[in-house]
Amino acid sequence: MMRVEAPTTVQVLAPVGQDARVIVETLRAAGIDALEISTLAEICKQLRQNEGVSIAGLLLTEESLSELAPSGDFADCLEKQPPWSDIPICILTVPGDRPSSFERWRLFEALGNVTLLARPVTAEVLQSVARGLVRARARQLQTKRHLDELKDAAQLLERRVAERTEELMAAEETLRQAQKMEAIGQLTGGIAHDFNNLLQVISTNMELTKLRLRQGRFADLDRFVQSAHDATQRAGALTHRLLAFARRQTLDPKEIAPNRLIAGMLDLIRRTLGPSVEVDAQLEENLHTTLSDPVQLENALLNLCINARDAMPAGGKLAIRTDNVSLRGRTARLHGLNDGDYVAISVSDTGFGMAAEIIDKAFDPFFTTKPLGQGTGLGLSMVYGFSRQSGGKVSIESQVGKGTTVSIYLPRLTQPRSEPEEAPAPLVLPPVGKQRTVLVVDDEADIRLGCTEVLKEAGFNVIEASDGASGLDILGSNVQIDILVSDIGMPGMNGKEMVDRARVRRPVLPVLFMTGYAEKSVFGNGRIDDGAQLLTKPFATEELVSKIHAMIDAQD
Repeated sequence: MMRVEAPTTVQVLAPVGQDARVIVETLRAAGIDALEISTLAEICKQLRQNEGVSIAGLLLTEESLSELAPSGDFADCLEKQPPWSDIPICILTVPGDRPSSFERWRLFEALGNVTLLARPVTAEVLQSVARGLVRARARQLQTKRHLDELKDAAQLLERRVAERTEELMAAEETLRQAQKMEAIGQLTGGIAHDFNNLLQVISTNMELTKLRLRQGRFADLDRFVQSAHDATQRAGALTHRLLAFARRQTLDPKEIAPNRLIAGMLDLIRRTLGPSVEVDAQLEENLHTTLSDPVQLENALLNLCINARDAMPAGGKLAIRTDNVSLRGRTARLHGLNDGDYVAISVSDTGFGMAAEIIDKAFDPFFTTKPLGQGTGLGLSMVYGFSRQSGGKVSIESQVGKGTTVSIYLPRLTQPRSEPEEAPAPLVLPPVGKQRTVLVVDDEADIRLGCTEVLKEAGFNVIEASDGASGLDILGSNVQIDILVSDIGMPGMNGKEMVDRARVRRPVLPVLFMTGYAEKSVFGNGRIDDGAQLLTKPFATEELVSKIHAMIDAQD
């Protein structure tokens, strides 16, 4: 910003006789710059144009103000000075005694920084007053310079803060991208390793089966086929854990009494952990119910118990505890949860514990501290995904050498359902179908072929469609269809869209969805819509046939 030098010229307005010329000459005789002006309007013009920085002070006779009202233009100009400016004014009052009037003093007050000097006045006094005006104005300009410097410094600081903030944000984004790429590398590396192993098992057993068939050697074929089948089951379980971590797994929520579920698992947990681990259940007597997927909750608890066992290689104590907790305000925010009542299910061990840097990575997929080949690193990530998808949270508290507690928080069910929990029925292959017609819709030709052949073997008539649009055309015709079996994630029209449109013509048609990846955009909150059933790929052929029979029987 341009530096403004302090003005040195005192401007003089004295309209009567030779007063102005005499005052100017008196000031100049003492080395003081002085300039005669003819009207108050000239002063106003300077104030408007350059904030009056050329004015060192004003020396006015009272006569020059005779026509001025307190609310006049000159007073308004002085009132509108910038905050740093308050032009010093000396008024030479009318000579002789005159009574004071309210209007006269009101006028002087309206002009602001005014000093009154009674005439007659000596040259020495006049010169001294003029010097005082110049010094006062110089101080005001010095203040202006300081304010301008502060403003420049503040703007510079703001620019530097903005630049540093931008640099910091760029550095943080670079770090986030690096961490993301590291996580993706770890994730894809883990997936590739595990799936390649499973694919190798499947491929080897299929090649052995083909070789034995060509050679006419049928001994041990069942063993090869079973081994390949087991590998597909393990691959499916791995996929489900990945989906649970990503919170994309389709849940089948039911009203759960967690104490009852845990009590029913205790024998299994004790057998799984072995005799070296003492299991103690500390269950809240009046525990709330919750709405969650019981199968996924059982898997989560079993995962936590197995992790606890592995942290106690020489044996120890494992405690399963349930509590009713109410989280409000800051406590809820610290847990990343909404205010409300929750069921807390905790698994504690007396193992070697975890350091803080390990806790920070504990929920990362494929992160594990176990030796190579002794863990996939998906157990805790699955628990994390399941708890978040269920509207809750999982947390870890641990001390090295003292043990670890992992707690799952699930929302309390505030409106309990009236129907009792039912134990899952054992899977039984039903009798051959009664010539019912099934429409199978899937864009994957191999999957469609497999389902079609299985259903034909079970005695069903089967109609195929390769996409949602083709399936909708068939559903819109007069063809007899007893049940629709459809994939969800198909290009173009997905399975949910197709069913929604077909409901206009076939409102009560049973629908069995198949999916390997259930998007939230298809099923709100990752949950199945009412009136539909779901099979998660990969599924057993017996499960497909059994599900179809059950749905048709329920419709009859």
